Amino acid sequence: MSYTLAEHGVHLRRPEPRDLAAILRFKNDPEVAALLGGFSTGYAQADGDDWLARRRNRSDELVYAIATVEDDACLGHVGLYQIDHRIRSAEFAIMLGEKSVWGKGIGGAATRWMVDVGFAQLNLNRVSLSVLASNERAQRLYAQVGFVEEGRLREGQYKGGHYHDVVCMSVLRREWGRTSQ
Repeated sequence: MSYTLAEHGVHLRRPEPRDLAAILRFKNDPEVAALLGGFSTGYAQADGDDWLARRRNRSDELVYAIATVEDDACLGHVGLYQIDHRIRSAEFAIMLGEKSVWGKGIGGAATRWMVDVGFAQLNLNRVSLSVLASNERAQRLYAQVGFVEEGRLREGQYKGGHYHDVVCMSVLRREWGRTSQ
C-alpha cells in the first residue's frame, strides 16, 4: 500500500530490501546522525537487514519509507513506534536522510500524514516524540504542525563524546486539527 504526497513528489510505502542501501547511507552520514537521538554511525549491511526484519515483524510499529514518485528512490523513513493500543499512544520519529530535499516541506508533510494515520486509523489519543535540543529546525517543524513541548531530559543523550539535552513533545487528538494543516 502506498500513499502519495503529490505536491512534494513523494509517496510513502512500506520499507523494502531495495531501500536498505539508502537507509544505511543516511544512518552512516555523520551530519544526519548528529541530528537524530540514539543514532550513531558504523552501521553494516547486517544491521540494515535486521532493521528491515524488525519493521516487518513488530506489531507495535508502523513504519513507511519516504520515496520519490519519479523513480521510487528512498529519501528516509517515518513511523509510529511503541504503539500502545491500551492507552492509545505512540512515539513518532522521522529520518529524512537525503540532504538535497531538506527544507522543501517533505518532512512536515510526512509528519502530518503519519500523525493523521495515528489518530484516524489507529485511534490514538496521544503521539509523542523526543528531539535533541540542538536540533532547533526539527523543533520548529514539530511546533508548526501542532506538537507542544512537555519538558526536557537534561543530558538525556550521549553522542559524539558529549551529553545532550533532549526535548520531549507531544500532540493530543483533540489538539491535532487546530494547527496541523
